[in-house]
Amino acid sequence: MHKTNYTWALFMLPLAATLAAGCIGDEPQNAECDIETVSIHITDPMSVFYHEYDTLQTVSTVADSIGFLARPWAKVEAFPVSLTITQGATAYIYQDGEWQDFHNGMEVNFSDEQVQRFKIISQNHAWSREYKICVVLDRSNAENELILSFDFNGNYALNDPSKTDDDNSVYYVWTETDETNVRELFGGESWKNGNPGYKLSKSSAKPLEYPTVPVAGGGPDGTDCVKMETMDAGPFGKMVNILIAPGSIFDGYFDVTNALKDARKATQFGLPFKHKPIHVSAWMKYQRGDNFQDNDGNFIEGVIDEPDVYVVFYRNQDENGDQVLLNGNDVLTNEHIIGMARLPHRYNADGSDLTTDDPIHGVTSEWQQIDIDLVYTEEPDATILANNGYSLVMGFTSSWQGAYFNGAIGSKLWLDNVVITCE
Repeated sequence: MHKTNYTWALFMLPLAATLAAGCIGDEPQNAECDIETVSIHITDPMSVFYHEYDTLQTVSTVADSIGFLARPWAKVEAFPVSLTITQGATAYIYQDGEWQDFHNGMEVNFSDEQVQRFKIISQNHAWSREYKICVVLDRSNAENELILSFDFNGNYALNDPSKTDDDNSVYYVWTETDETNVRELFGGESWKNGNPGYKLSKSSAKPLEYPTVPVAGGGPDGTDCVKMETMDAGPFGKMVNILIAPGSIFDGYFDVTNALKDARKATQFGLPFKHKPIHVSAWMKYQRGDNFQDNDGNFIEGVIDEPDVYVVFYRNQDENGDQVLLNGNDVLTNEHIIGMARLPHRYNADGSDLTTDDPIHGVTSEWQQIDIDLVYTEEPDATILANNGYSLVMGFTSSWQGAYFNGAIGSKLWLDNVVITCE
């Protein structure tokens, strides 16, 4: 379970592969083979989904699993499906033991939560990519979300399972399983982090040299934990005026296609949630780096780095019925936020972060449990809750001003045993 530097601008489009794979000639054929959007066409969307916009999914360029969340009682059968794919590419669907041509509007059977396989072949036929698409029933109505626990123990893996810790250009991702099915929509990888951007910035790094890594047996109870570290963004980072890469872990979605146009807006935070969160606890320890710097590389004497932790609860639909997704610009300030818990810091009068040499968060180099209550500006509406009208955000980072690319290289945050308690 987005996003604080959860949207640092080193997430680049995979241009190298595109350029290298082009055909010789004045107009080389397209080498890309991505699904950009998936839409389901039904007469009465609200009979199956929670919102009308739930019938459309925008697909990240790094995603290969696309999921739609249906109401628990929905009758999920054969739905007409349309894909938007990269120019010139061809789509196929795997049916009856073979790959068959797919055309928009074709009915696809999602009954019994079947996972359907699609293949996209590039215009120049040099590249192909497989996707999985499913419609899953929401199982979050029961008591299984009243306490959410994340221990980070053994639920991580390299993004390419064929690689090892000795390989470069691969990094760690974290998964969480639960009984609600919501996280299945993200291919199990509900936690996101800044590692994909660091891969593009510093491709020579090995998996344990990334900003966010597992520490086997490093937790306060002797089990695995997560370590987030603020690192030098490398030579490519300097080219785009980004000097540091804080470690982070958060729940949400990253839109790689918008990374260059608006890095902070490219991360969208939160997952649908049906209960009112009231308290967050976590085990943490922190070691700050020696020299706090701004994004121009100037060291600021007397200022020390701090970690950041926040849990945000927000209304995910506006008064016009349009979807609301928080991003790196407004994850702490959006008008649709109704509840928040945050590690204590000092703020400017407008609520923005204030660089300070007087930290008050109390996190030290020794493991300790932190406890923070959510403060609400209004009570969640029971009907809206039952219809997935609110989303929950969880975010952690090694440099609390990392969103502005300010922080100290070498700052480290260890995290374990996060618990969200709900009413």
